[in-house]
Amino acid sequence: MILVEIDAQAALGQLGRTVAAAGDRTVPNRQLAVQLQAWVFRNFQQGGTLQTPSWPPLSPATLAQKAKEGYSGTPLIRTGHLRQSFRGFSDNETAGVRSEVPYAQFHESGTGTLPQRAMLPSQTVALDYARRIYDRWTQQIARSA
Repeated sequence: MILVEIDAQAALGQLGRTVAAAGDRTVPNRQLAVQLQAWVFRNFQQGGTLQTPSWPPLSPATLAQKAKEGYSGTPLIRTGHLRQSFRGFSDNETAGVRSEVPYAQFHESGTGTLPQRAMLPSQTVALDYARRIYDRWTQQIARSA
């Protein structure tokens, strides 16, 4: 005779430890916030080419004014204040990136006279980062539990 026997209590205990470990999501959420903030910085560095649609070029008048004042011709970069204002945030329930600079929202959405130059990653990009981070995290929990 050949036999496989499972200790149900041990298996339930293992499941309970796995569930408990999965309740603390601060680590993957912090990783996600860092990744999203890095994405924003790369988007600025690449002049908005990570966006769809990418940032429209500056008008000739704006380019001339920036050149005259000694600034870069890259959109949304003059002093670097806007770019550096983006901070990742996270807790057990959420993760994201934000800027508290008041004029950031006008560039993100555009206005009647200001073209849209979205700085934040799209939902698709953010969810892809989240999926990859959470996949790694759950695999690690499963291995260590």
